[in-house]
Amino acid sequence: MYKFYTILLALFFGSQPMIGQTNYTAYVFMAEECPVCNYLGKTLNKLSSEYSEEVKFVAIFPQRRSHIKSASLFKKKYDLDQFTIQIDHDRTITDKYKATVTPEVVFVNNKDEILYQGRINDSYAAPGRMRHGKVTEDLEIAIKNAIANRTTPKPWPDPIGCYITKR
Repeated sequence: MYKFYTILLALFFGSQPMIGQTNYTAYVFMAEECPVCNYLGKTLNKLSSEYSEEVKFVAIFPQRRSHIKSASLFKKKYDLDQFTIQIDHDRTITDKYKATVTPEVVFVNNKDEILYQGRINDSYAAPGRMRHGKVTEDLEIAIKNAIANRTTPKPWPDPIGCYITKR
């Protein structure tokens, strides 16, 4: 009965999200064989665990060789329990957001407006070259900015990783 009244109030006043509804979505383009994706598994686990009430996390697998079994194994290996898996062989989502690299994140609000697009963090200085020292957590900054009703200033940093192969 509580859910019914909460939904009714949300519909009437329009100010509160419905139960189970998040205000943001983080589309993370992934590839099972990409070493940068593998390295950032722990970071993504931490972010999805910490912000799962505000953000829906979706792992997009655009590579032809990806399939639900390999993506599910990837999800399990890196404890990405909060993530939904989406296989994107037809490139609907990849083309929509013009993603070119794995991992690349597109962070949107519930109106599908892009609030941030780029790298998850700067742990890689270049392909195959890790950065040592303090890491800038770009996706977490964007999430915190959105929750605090602030914008993430551009230019957004380019993602570094494995290229998404063409069809």
